[in-house]
Amino acid sequence: MNRFHGALAAALCATSVLMADPVAATAGEFPRPPAAALKELKATVGRPFSAGYVFVNGRYIPPPYKVERQGTVIRINGIQVTRELIPWNEFIKTQAGVKAEKTVIPGDPTPAPAAAPEPPPEEPAEEETEEATGDIASNLDDLFNDNPTPKKKTTTKKRVVRRPVAPRPKQPTVITTYSFDGEFVHNEKTRLYLEKINNARTRIDKTLRMGGYFCFGSGYSTISGNASVAQSFIDRIPPLMQRYNSYDAFASAVASSGFGFLPAQLVQDLFRNRIGYRMIEERKKAEKEKRQWSSLLGK
Repeated sequence: MNRFHGALAAALCATSVLMADPVAATAGEFPRPPAAALKELKATVGRPFSAGYVFVNGRYIPPPYKVERQGTVIRINGIQVTRELIPWNEFIKTQAGVKAEKTVIPGDPTPAPAAAPEPPPEEPAEEETEEATGDIASNLDDLFNDNPTPKKKTTTKKRVVRRPVAPRPKQPTVITTYSFDGEFVHNEKTRLYLEKINNARTRIDKTLRMGGYFCFGSGYSTISGNASVAQSFIDRIPPLMQRYNSYDAFASAVASSGFGFLPAQLVQDLFRNRIGYRMIEERKKAEKEKRQWSSLLGK
């Protein structure tokens, strides 16, 4: 293992997954929070800053960044980057007089059409088996004899019967919604929920301010890393976005660069938005010039 991969492996310990939601939304979109959540929970808005790197569904978002909580979700520069961190339904269930209503969405009682019938099976192959003859002594003689007694052969046939698998009809889906009468009233549990969402906003804000990076995606868990991993990511991935016009070549190069842990869909998103490398390179150039001027002024 060379020096870079050794340092990167250590730095990856700081890489974290913000959340893991098994339900993937439509690519490029996060489900919007209910209007009631935005109204009742209001917002927590941070101050703008210009550190760190943000990608949303593979698209690079340039700074300055403003990380805010809007209702039950997180937004950066007005762009929603998470699903509901705590569903609004959980807040509603804490209210007095809450009512649960179940809605059944019928399945499809008609099963999907069966697959085309398979062609008739070929004639089964013949299998030759040896039939033992004589007693044990003669068999041993044959074992050590240069001209053993030939054994009789019999032929048996095996037939494999394939039975079609009947398709299963789509099962009904049950959706439970909650409602209550009157005004929404904060209580100990709703304040705890809100604190957890605000803490998530603070962690994102802090990681970016310290030079980290985030790759948010509607179809995969959020990938984040500290400043060390972010620098490796920015030094290696954008040049690949510029260099390769073939996805297969790009994906292979990303895996070889030390970032093989990235979800396949994120790699696809980065390739689809590879034109964003220009903004990243312009930012790197501007930051380098700024450092040079600061060094000259310092001297």
